[in-house]
Amino acid sequence: MLEKNGVRVAAISYDSREILAAFADHHSIGFPLLSDAGSETIRAFGIFNFNMAPGLRAYGVPHPVDFLVTPDGTVVRKYFVPNYQHRVSGAAVALREFGTVDGGAPVVTLESGAVSVQIGFPSAEAFAGQEVSFFARFALQPGWHVYETTSVTFEGSAIARQTFKLPALPLYSGSFQATGTLLLKFPLPDGPLVLPGRLEFQQCSDTVCEPPETVHFELPLRLEKFVVSDRDKK
Repeated sequence: MLEKNGVRVAAISYDSREILAAFADHHSIGFPLLSDAGSETIRAFGIFNFNMAPGLRAYGVPHPVDFLVTPDGTVVRKYFVPNYQHRVSGAAVALREFGTVDGGAPVVTLESGAVSVQIGFPSAEAFAGQEVSFFARFALQPGWHVYETTSVTFEGSAIARQTFKLPALPLYSGSFQATGTLLLKFPLPDGPLVLPGRLEFQQCSDTVCEPPETVHFELPLRLEKFVVSDRDKK
């Protein structure tokens, strides 16, 4: 999804070229894995993990960060995650930066009175430990609005944390899109995962306010098998 928007993906590691080549070949990885054996680039980006003391097997490892960099080397966005078991999904970056949604992504449409909302993920697949994004596209009939207390909340033991953000608007009417994130726990079994959620809002016109509403829904994801390097297995 990133490539469709002109973004070229590469991963930088402190592993040797031989280790990275074997890992890419074994797991059929289609983007470049770049060797920073002396961690010079890792240090230059300020993500060297000094919690790993010299002499430890993981000395030189970076903190897990995704950078969005322009061709002239300007860093325009940083995506940080809590620890090495977590990553921001490429689909999440594509949604946040470009509004891209995969054609087969799961979407549910909720309707109540003057309010119609499409809630969905930008991709149908994810990995345990990934931070995935979701969108909520609102369409209100003319003369109606909702308040900034409107929220989308996912439930279930698979979620470590989540966010939801409405756009900065003077009035939530007409059509607009909100976005949020879900950090999936690690580990989780691969295979189908159904995430229940709820939409909470109150719709009002110039003359009447309906009672606050809660609409429940479910969205599916498929968790792919987590790839572990031979170094991490030791």
